[in-house]
Amino acid sequence: MRSVLLLFARSRRAVLWAVCAAVATLAAGCAGKNGGLPAVLFEEPETAVVYDVAIEGAPSAEIADIAEQALSVYSLRDKGAPSLAFLRRRAESDLPALLKLLRSRGQYSGTATVTVEEVAADAEPKRARVTLDIDPGPPFTLTRHSLNVEQTGAVAPPPLDAAALGSPVGGQAFAAAIAAAESAAVRALKQVGFPYAEFRSRSGLADPDAATLEVESIIIAGPAYAFGPVGFEGLERVDEDYLRSYLPWKEGQSFDTAALTEFQRQLFATDLFRALTVRIPEAPPPTESPTEPAPLPVTVAVEEGPRNRIAGSLRYSTDLGPAVRASYEHRNLFGANERLLAQAEAGLVEQGFGLGLHKPQFLHPGQELLVDLTFLRAFDDAYDTYTVTGFGGLERQLTRRWRVGLGGLGERSQIDDGDVTSTAYLLGIPGFAAYDGSNDLFDPTEGAKLRLEATPFSGLYDGADTEFLVFDAEGSAYLPLDAKRQYVVASRGRCATILSPDLDSVPATRRLYSGGGSSVRGYAENFIGPLDEDNDPIGGSSAVEAGIELRARLFDDIGGVVFTEAGSVSTEMFPDVGDGVQVAAGVGVRHYSPAGPIRLDVALPVNRRGGDDPFQVYFSIGQAF
Repeated sequence: MRSVLLLFARSRRAVLWAVCAAVATLAAGCAGKNGGLPAVLFEEPETAVVYDVAIEGAPSAEIADIAEQALSVYSLRDKGAPSLAFLRRRAESDLPALLKLLRSRGQYSGTATVTVEEVAADAEPKRARVTLDIDPGPPFTLTRHSLNVEQTGAVAPPPLDAAALGSPVGGQAFAAAIAAAESAAVRALKQVGFPYAEFRSRSGLADPDAATLEVESIIIAGPAYAFGPVGFEGLERVDEDYLRSYLPWKEGQSFDTAALTEFQRQLFATDLFRALTVRIPEAPPPTESPTEPAPLPVTVAVEEGPRNRIAGSLRYSTDLGPAVRASYEHRNLFGANERLLAQAEAGLVEQGFGLGLHKPQFLHPGQELLVDLTFLRAFDDAYDTYTVTGFGGLERQLTRRWRVGLGGLGERSQIDDGDVTSTAYLLGIPGFAAYDGSNDLFDPTEGAKLRLEATPFSGLYDGADTEFLVFDAEGSAYLPLDAKRQYVVASRGRCATILSPDLDSVPATRRLYSGGGSSVRGYAENFIGPLDEDNDPIGGSSAVEAGIELRARLFDDIGGVVFTEAGSVSTEMFPDVGDGVQVAAGVGVRHYSPAGPIRLDVALPVNRRGGDDPFQVYFSIGQAF
């Protein structure tokens, strides 16, 4: 017992001495900074070998490119290596990744070796060459891919076909395609009532002699569920019943994750929330019925955004001068996302004020009620007018891409064309169909847009009855020239006509015009087409426009454009380019801000007429089209 205690005491003294020595060493290191004992420094090893890398025998340029991006022997090449032996170990450590890359492309019997050679032994530092030799072997064919879906609940899951889900059965056994088919199988189950389906494992049987591969994937289906009750968290001023109007399913319907995602997208598109999630329980809830899918609760958690929004914008063009626009929007006026919008614009040529009330989900999902009242005062080369317009109508979102609308308007205009002052009282039934297949509202780089409008008018003009029908079609398309969409070709076209016995029976405010920042840049607003003896535009019964623009992102948030546009306005009912086509060309600069592109364009008329300015300058927010 005495010897045990003595050993314990000595051990405690040894530990104490070790701690004291460590503290003394640390203090000596610190003192070295102030003139005491020097600290121990470890210098980085010098680069003793610089080297180049080459791949030989790669079955495709794609594999060579991926290897260059993924392997450490490439990524550390600029730093060199301390020695040839170290360089060899670095290259050999990349072989498993290289073989994995081959297998991902269906080359399951491929091999790879490393060769390191000195190419300049007398140089300082030494120079070496690393060669990765690949023997890819034959590409393997996927002869069978079985998706075994294991039933864990009372309801049996449906059988799944791997080939139908994208697996390359009968073709080269690309690992990425096989894994993608497994993911597609899980998604398919989640869309037919199995929200907790998951991939479990994969096994493969390869025949090197025949270069074939068989794969078996196991997927756990989980219990089957139907949509259950929907609950909301975080609501303050928004009406719960309004949000329920966006539900794309009925309670008791088989669960579908795609419907859940669509519900979240539609709620977020209401612009009422700062944050929003639509979720189901993380773990499968207990099921009660042995034969029927159990109800699965859905929870909507929200953080409401501000109800009021004030916005402003500034634009400038040499023909219209500066203009300022301000708006006030009250969202969720009565709890169901009713929007009260007041807008005012002040410019040298136009001044206006508008007041509108928009109510979404009116009487039908996706349908919106619009009521607007606008006042406009305009003084331009075509005419001077005081106009009051009242509008009421419905718009409906048919699909994610298509929207249609129909309404009625009443308008009173007092028009002064320089010689005569006249008054017009019009009733119209405007209708439209719009398609938006572009990828961005403010800066599209891919897709197309199309808008078709038709409005029959009837009323009094200058004391006489008048009736006419206006058709207007406008479209644009966007084609990216590279994968990053830094270079985009944008094109635009318009064709419009007025069906009327004669142009004189159509008020100047409803005639067709062309020219300006929103149609053909380079010409003054509304200045393309027939002119009177004072070189003022009189408008027409038909109009055509076309334009093409090359957009390029030059730096992170700076871009440039070059464009050419053309337009023609005719007094004939159908477009007649014989009355003259005005062509313009120009360049522009874009600053890509969080609010959208800020553009500055300079355009020149190519076939300038006597009354045309030598150039036009435009400054505003948003792309030209």
